[in-house]
Amino acid sequence: MPRRPPRALAAGLALLLAVLVRAEEGDWGYAQNFHVVKAINEQWSLLHRSNFTLRDDMGDLFLAYADLGIGYRLHPAWRIDAAYRRSWFRPGGTWLLEDIPYFNLNWFGNLGDARLSNRSRIEFREYRYDKDDDIRLRNETRLDLPWHVLPGGIRPYFEEEFFWGRNSSRLEMNWLTGGLYLKPTPWSKLKLGYRWVAIWTGTGWENRNQLVSGLNLFF
Repeated sequence: MPRRPPRALAAGLALLLAVLVRAEEGDWGYAQNFHVVKAINEQWSLLHRSNFTLRDDMGDLFLAYADLGIGYRLHPAWRIDAAYRRSWFRPGGTWLLEDIPYFNLNWFGNLGDARLSNRSRIEFREYRYDKDDDIRLRNETRLDLPWHVLPGGIRPYFEEEFFWGRNSSRLEMNWLTGGLYLKPTPWSKLKLGYRWVAIWTGTGWENRNQLVSGLNLFF
């Protein structure tokens, strides 16, 4: 079992506590994520992601998406992806459609005993309703810590992701996530965490809170 560095663990817990204190403001929601990577050979893989999201204190289903793509491993530390996403969004009483072809550049590495990764994404957002199409840039950094903080091999993780829109020419959203993960098998991963969502509304920033869970499968 990896040794637990007390100072680093305390710093991580302090950061998560600060986020939870901040979470007193704003709406509470829930997001469930499903991610599959199916290897075709040593370089190529099939990819799938899907999600559904609740808002208004988890009482309103307003967002869902599903996508299918392919990944190519350039190097043990680098992979590029191309995928198509269909998204359903309900801002009011009507479901609206959005098509999102996108490309990822993924990097996988280590920071000591921790697992560090970064994903840069460009999305071509094609709205199937009365809204100008847009291009959005996203960047996610993830840190999987090696310390077993709970029995059964449960360990902490942290994520940060920002969203930048071409039409608005500004930062539109930021996610800060902290939680726990478990790898019950070499090909599966479970996640449960809290996400602080900051969204630019056009006149100012609005805070929202999400519980997030995920199931990742790797074959």
